Amino acid sequence: MFNVSDIISMLDDRQACGILIKKPSNIFYITDFSGEGYVYITQKGETVLYADGRYSERASKECFVHVKIVVIKEIYKDIAADILKRNADTVIFESDYITCDEHDSFQEAFKGKIKLVPARGALSKIRSIKDEKELNYIIEAVSIAEKSMLDALTDISNLSNLNNLMEKVYTEKDLAQIYKKNLMERFSEESFETISLSGSNSSLPHGAPSDKIIDKKNVLLCDFGAERNGYKSDETFTVHFGNPDGRFLDVYDTVYSAQQKAISKIKPGVKFSSLDKIARDYIEKRGYGKYFTHSLGHGVGLDIHEYPYISKKNGDTVKEGMVFTVEPGVYIEGEFGVRIEDMCYVEKDGARVITNIKKNKCGIKDLI
Repeated sequence: MFNVSDIISMLDDRQACGILIKKPSNIFYITDFSGEGYVYITQKGETVLYADGRYSERASKECFVHVKIVVIKEIYKDIAADILKRNADTVIFESDYITCDEHDSFQEAFKGKIKLVPARGALSKIRSIKDEKELNYIIEAVSIAEKSMLDALTDISNLSNLNNLMEKVYTEKDLAQIYKKNLMERFSEESFETISLSGSNSSLPHGAPSDKIIDKKNVLLCDFGAERNGYKSDETFTVHFGNPDGRFLDVYDTVYSAQQKAISKIKPGVKFSSLDKIARDYIEKRGYGKYFTHSLGHGVGLDIHEYPYISKKNGDTVKEGMVFTVEPGVYIEGEFGVRIEDMCYVEKDGARVITNIKKNKCGIKDLI
């Protein structure tokens, strides 16, 4: 969870008096407030939440006790006046979330007395290290998502009647809707728009569920997640309802083996670019390199995509306490796609996989 000393160190490094924050997930991380507003943290560690009258009561109920709540009427004027009171001269701000118009409005309100310095992703690396409480929320989200999806898959599979021509048919959208309903019954919600793609649609890396009927003799790719107290999960499986041919089995084995090779090398100090290369080189060796069209993974927490990004461009190193996905994929347009995604928690000696659905086999019966 949030430790204000991390912010103080960052402000000291940048010789700033404070930081102005607007990104909702960052505000929630710092204050436990789930509404709209701004947060200002001073070099001494004082944390101030600015919220208008719509949110003042909610803020008083949700915020951590150390957070000072300031109710505002005019956003820029009132926030600027409060920050100026605190003898600030240099303030860093979330340049990847505060718009140009907001920046200009704050500049005008500060009347030249404060220098605003852009800071992209200011809290991203701080938030990438999860403590036990955060990890438990993520694990709970994983459990909710998996139970909800496996129940949905059981509903639409009707395995005892796969050869019954009178059985009910389901579309990709039907599966996604059943999954959403199951989440609601478990007091959760999607962490992102559920992906359920059948047959040749599975070659779309981030395709949207359609009215296409799920072919119970073909491929099904599902990418899904849930939330627990704001923390998210993200997982993908690919299954085959029927009798897969040798080409599909070869692709599946390639993707699964690439994922396992990368996971086995995760430990503190390893470069993210190295992990991506391990999986990418293996898929290339098996002849499918041109079909692996995205990076290997991404961090998951209060945002579904957050630091770290496991890509060939990221030369940073793995740290203990990080949670991120490992999700290689091969997508052959017009035929099928295979993606296998699990979430990993980095421990002192390696990675602990915190998703539970076994993916060493692609049969639908093996899954449910």
